[in-house]
Amino acid sequence: MALLSSKTLIKAHALCLFIIAVYLMRSPEFITDSDIVFMLGEVLRIDAAPSPSRPQSSFAACGILLIAEALVDLILVTKVPPLNEVVEMAEAARQHSSIPVAGAMRTNPFLTRLATMYSEIWTLLSASRFCLFFAVSFFIYQSKQVALGVGMGTTPAVGYGTAPEAVSGLDHLKSRVIFTYGFMEMMFWLWIYLTVRDERQEIAARIVDGDRQVQ
Repeated sequence: MALLSSKTLIKAHALCLFIIAVYLMRSPEFITDSDIVFMLGEVLRIDAAPSPSRPQSSFAACGILLIAEALVDLILVTKVPPLNEVVEMAEAARQHSSIPVAGAMRTNPFLTRLATMYSEIWTLLSASRFCLFFAVSFFIYQSKQVALGVGMGTTPAVGYGTAPEAVSGLDHLKSRVIFTYGFMEMMFWLWIYLTVRDERQEIAARIVDGDRQVQ
């Protein structure tokens, strides 16, 4: 059994998102100038040049998005019972019936669906979010080669009267802050995915052992 359950980890993650959102809306420099952002950016040589200051409204919008994500996660993890809670409910019901836990779950389709819903939801969410943040982190990491001129042709110098190159929307992702956030989220959702998988395997083994003892 893992030291921390997936339900505890998801709640702690939502709390961290709330804290980060508050700082983004009130004191964004606490996040942008933090030690972990600086060290990770220096090690990977990402966004070495100081980026132009962004308006306060963009940080506030990011904070609102983080709060929305935290609320969705809290609602899902609170309303959908984990597999071990469903098994405990089945074991409590077994005390008034001779049907074993696995037998009760097989004869009750609703109980079976409820037992698998938690693992299905968080397996899908953790896998999709891992892929998303991996793609964002990899995009920012490989973009540093372009910034350093690796693999690029000769770029004409920008002189007096030359219009500056237009900046696309994806270029705003190329920063230490977003890379650090994406990297941390990627690691966290991989942790959640592995934890949910282990919990499902442990509960399945527990049900099989319980049926063998009953037989």
